[in-house]
Amino acid sequence: MSAPKLFASVLQSALAEVRQKSIPVYTFALYHDHESNTISVCVDTEENSARCVASMNRYNVKYFMQAIADKDLKSASLWQANIGRNLSLGDFVLVNCARADLGKTKATSTFYLAMIEALVAVQSEVVALSPNPEQLVLASSGPNDEVAYVWSA
Repeated sequence: MSAPKLFASVLQSALAEVRQKSIPVYTFALYHDHESNTISVCVDTEENSARCVASMNRYNVKYFMQAIADKDLKSASLWQANIGRNLSLGDFVLVNCARADLGKTKATSTFYLAMIEALVAVQSEVVALSPNPEQLVLASSGPNDEVAYVWSA
C-alpha cells in the first residue's frame, strides 16, 4: 500500500475510534515514530491538555526560579512556562491509535508533505469531533520532531 493510502487508512481508523469513544478533540496529531518507522494518531482533550500544562509549569518554575537566583539567564530560558497547550504526544488521552507499520518506506520531505495533506483531507471530520472548533489544533510529525507542523482548523 502506498504511503498516502496508508495515511488515509490510519486516519479513518483513528477517526472511527475517536467517534466510538466520544472523545472531545482539542488536539489531533498524525505521528511518525522515527525509531519504529510506524505512523499513528494521537488525540488530546482540552481538560487533559490543561492538566499537563499545569504539571509542566509546576515542574519548570522550580528550575526557573533557581536559575534566576543563580543569575543564570541562559538556564532560565530553558525552564519557561508553557503558555499554550500540551504537545507531548505521549501524554495525550489517546496515544498511538490506528498504528501502522511503514515497512521499508523512507521518510522524505515528500513523505511528510503527504502526511500533512492526508490530515488536511480529513480536517472537516476532525472539526466535527471538536466541541470548540475554533480552539482545535492539528499537528503532524516532521523529519526531526514528533510535532513539527501545527495549524488551526
